[in-house]
Amino acid sequence: MKVRFIYRNAHNYRLHEEVGIMRLWRERRLVGLMGLLVIVGVLGSLVVGFPGASQQGFIPEELVVGMVPSRAATILQPPVEGMAKLVLDYVQKNGFPQVKRVRAVIPESYTATVEAIGAEKIHIGLLGPFQIVQVMDSYGAIPINVAKRGANLTYRSQFMVHVDSTLKALKDDDQDPKNDLVSLVKSGATVRFSYGGSSTSTSGFLFPCKTLKDLGILPGDYKNFKTIRAANHLASAIAVYKKDVDVGVGFDDVRQSLNTEQAKKELGWKPGDPEPSTNVNVIGYSDDIPNDGIVAIKALDAKLRETIKQAFVEIMKTEEGKKYAKDALDATDFVPVPEGYDMAKALEAVRVVAKEIQPNLAKCENQ
Repeated sequence: MKVRFIYRNAHNYRLHEEVGIMRLWRERRLVGLMGLLVIVGVLGSLVVGFPGASQQGFIPEELVVGMVPSRAATILQPPVEGMAKLVLDYVQKNGFPQVKRVRAVIPESYTATVEAIGAEKIHIGLLGPFQIVQVMDSYGAIPINVAKRGANLTYRSQFMVHVDSTLKALKDDDQDPKNDLVSLVKSGATVRFSYGGSSTSTSGFLFPCKTLKDLGILPGDYKNFKTIRAANHLASAIAVYKKDVDVGVGFDDVRQSLNTEQAKKELGWKPGDPEPSTNVNVIGYSDDIPNDGIVAIKALDAKLRETIKQAFVEIMKTEEGKKYAKDALDATDFVPVPEGYDMAKALEAVRVVAKEIQPNLAKCENQ
């Protein structure tokens, strides 16, 4: 009896000890879980309360709109800033009051614009076709609109000469050698040629070089075919106007920018003089190029991105918006992408030219 009694007590003791341990383990686990939930809740409240944060995506307090420097920043800054303010007003009235201000920037180069979008220092970019390709491929940027010019969703590079030039065409076998560019270059005569800016400019460099290649007169193959890179498209047109070069290229039709007050001042124009654009002729064009467009960074909140897309459509219904778009992009409307335009498909033409020209950029120039 005594032995059995001791055995039961020992057994009961062991059971009691195990039950206590299990209860203590469960209590500690529950306390730990509750603590974790509290931490998650606090972190969640911090994220929700952080300016610009969103469960859907990035919503900036300051929206930054940037444009490639196709012309001087002093010319582009006012209209880009004007458009940006109209977009901000629409955005604030359509669900995003937390976007409190907007800033317009014109970086110093095409490359700097692309890099700023990649670093998310620019949220909305007004870009040339090749820059759109670059930011899509490198940073996942999303096209939202394409510029429309009249009825056109494409444009071209134009080859310009001074009105006094004997050049009348890019190539014409039936004319005097002095009257077409191909014959003049092959004759050995010195020809001065201006590109319209950076080697990544679609209409200022890539497509013009492709045209010269197709014509069989790449500057790198002719010592007499001298090239320069003007600061931008307008600068190339000014070089033609001043006869600093024999031929210059720029977007179609950059000549109208010669008639702006700032350009007239630089050219020494006086009241009563003919409009500066009348002193520059066009002798040829490149192949068609998809129009400039507007992109948003990938991180931007999806709903905000769609609102900004619609904002660019809506501002073109106002006189202010039309003027700003005309002055900045020579645009008469903005078409939403992809609803109204298959930009991805259109940009394939740019990819093909870039792939052909970029590996051989040295042949495009002879400085």
